[in-house]
Amino acid sequence: MSAEKLEVHPTRLELLRLRRRKALAEGIADILQKDLETLIVALIGHRQRARASQIQLNEILSHAYSRFVEAEMVIGSSKVKEISLSTTPVEFSIEAGTTPGVLGIELPSLKFMKEAGVVKPRFNLSETPVQLEESVSKIEDALSSIVKLAELTAGIREIIEMISLKRRQINRIRFKIIPQLDATIRYVELILEEIERQDAIRVRVLQRKRKERAAKSG
Repeated sequence: MSAEKLEVHPTRLELLRLRRRKALAEGIADILQKDLETLIVALIGHRQRARASQIQLNEILSHAYSRFVEAEMVIGSSKVKEISLSTTPVEFSIEAGTTPGVLGIELPSLKFMKEAGVVKPRFNLSETPVQLEESVSKIEDALSSIVKLAELTAGIREIIEMISLKRRQINRIRFKIIPQLDATIRYVELILEEIERQDAIRVRVLQRKRKERAAKSG
């Protein structure tokens, strides 16, 4: 399917303008392509970090669970439940913001914030096995890792959206704007060539008539 040409006056000045517009469009497409490649590299990096964070989180949770099971084996599940009900809960919040990323994109920023308070033991050390303390400590580490993983995941979504935008822009230039300019340039060139041929014919006709008149007068 051929591209539709633009509505222009077929003049040499317009042809020059069209060629400049095409060069500009090609330059913009090249810049967008480089931006796209940069975004893809950033996306790969984010996905690798997210994967590493997921593996780390799984390891933390696995360790926490295994220590929790050991605590139940030592003092029994009922005692573990009793201790959990009498323990002061951990207060925390998540600080949300943004941070500059690749190509100036504002990427989400999430920070795990543990509420400050009076530092005191959360458990009765004489009744709580060390396995349970370690399990709880690992769960707190897991909360921080979950927030970090959420931040990376949100960043991945932002980068993917920007990649989609860049691809749409590139496709519009390469598959719509440039073909339109090419079709219009060909049209103007054909019109100008036809005008040149007609002018050349007129010149030859005028020259022949002049010679004929000169021959008759002579």
